[in-house]
Amino acid sequence: MLPPSPLSCFSLTRLLVASAASRSTIRLAALGAPLPVFGDLPLRPPTATALATAGVVRPTAIQQAAMMRLYRGESAVIHSATGSGKTLAYLLPLLQRLHVSKPGQLLVVVPSRELALQTAAAVEWAWPHHGTQRAFLLTATSSAAVELAEAMHKAACPVVVATPRPLLSLVRHLAGTDRIYSRRAIRIDGEELINFASRLRAVVLDEADALVLSRQIAISGPPKMLRGGRAAWRDPVKVGRGGVRKADSNDPALFERPETFTLPVPRSVQALINARIIAAGRGSAGRSIKGRGRGGRGSRGREKGGGNLQLVACSATVSYRLTAEMTRLLALEEMADLPVITESNAPAPSKRKTGERGRGAVGVPRAIAHSWAPVPSHAAKPEGAAVVIRAIAPPAALYFVRDDESVSTALEVLRAAGLDARALHETLGLAGDGATPHSASGYFELQRTIQDVLHKRRAFVACSDDTGVASISTGDGADDDAPVAPRPTGGSQTEELKVPWVLVSSFGSARGLDLGGEVD
Repeated sequence: MLPPSPLSCFSLTRLLVASAASRSTIRLAALGAPLPVFGDLPLRPPTATALATAGVVRPTAIQQAAMMRLYRGESAVIHSATGSGKTLAYLLPLLQRLHVSKPGQLLVVVPSRELALQTAAAVEWAWPHHGTQRAFLLTATSSAAVELAEAMHKAACPVVVATPRPLLSLVRHLAGTDRIYSRRAIRIDGEELINFASRLRAVVLDEADALVLSRQIAISGPPKMLRGGRAAWRDPVKVGRGGVRKADSNDPALFERPETFTLPVPRSVQALINARIIAAGRGSAGRSIKGRGRGGRGSRGREKGGGNLQLVACSATVSYRLTAEMTRLLALEEMADLPVITESNAPAPSKRKTGERGRGAVGVPRAIAHSWAPVPSHAAKPEGAAVVIRAIAPPAALYFVRDDESVSTALEVLRAAGLDARALHETLGLAGDGATPHSASGYFELQRTIQDVLHKRRAFVACSDDTGVASISTGDGADDDAPVAPRPTGGSQTEELKVPWVLVSSFGSARGLDLGGEVD
């Protein structure tokens, strides 16, 4: 047998290098089987199977517009209406880039524990791997930071889903200092944070306007920086455009550096970016985490590109203030350097229709109809809602209270009116003391409960004839009048099925939740 020629060896080497670089499944390609795709996005077989089983055959408009750009490592803001599929728009491309067994590669930050459960459940569903846990929930507000760090280390999940305050607590613990805005302090005491940040490939801010914008920033913008820069707060001499002049020695702002960010999530992300920049500047460590940021090759380029850390923000209400804060967080020079991805990827029209808002002119989905009912006072709202729910008689409904109001008070009023009212967070298995599980089992249990309750109640409502036999439409036109169950004739079970099932939650806790389109 003749030895291989240098040309054939060179060709084989190029093939292996190209295959490793693209991280494709060379085994499937060698067998001639085409790689599964979703739109233009290449998928791992388990993810493709999960989508096919759920009946998801084609991407939505926002998914088609965003997936390949995020798959290539681009930082962006996703702006689309509620229910348009933003979660899968960022999860599917980012999960395809992760290693199946390396911990802490993707950080998803959400505003509530309820949404964290849903996001973790979406990760488990879209990326199954031999029954192992794929997403770690960092949402326990009652646990100490050291306990959270130990639990996260033991779980060793590729994805971490966090809420703001537990994330800030963890970042402070890993940094070993409260001065997490200081790169020098992180370099001295934050070796654990540097290691954690170096493993991260992307950070996602879901419902970003609730995470990044405070009321003050949304109205008046970020706090103004001193004109003289560092010299203005380092020394009691303020540098202005007209030269150096003596400053008022009683002005404390000249001696204290103002906080760049004040909310928990921007502060945490800023610390992660700083730790990432430190890791990138350590020779081989920097070469091992090369990314596709916009900043360039030098250290200054890494700073302006967010340390080559991919940052994705999602919201149905993307304003210019939000884009400006994201630009400031990534240390970009202009807002135009951070793309805003919409369904059409077209600029917003100069004249918006009624109800449209944000940079993408996003409105309320057409499936949602608004009505209102007058009540004599604010305290009478729960009673008025009970009357409305009784009149509409849906199998299930959602009732929201303001974030500063008590859910338990609304529950008492609705139950006194004869409704089967339950707190959403209790149905999800979330304790009121902030102690939450680190897995998404509660969300799957809620889905099973909703399906079971609605199936029983809709079957009962469908019993509309006088023969005592229920008729339920299957939707396919065949055997729509086939008998499925005898009509209940009385008893406590019959009365229970007549009562609408109501989930009660605050606005903030239910924001971004998807109950499968099953709750009326």
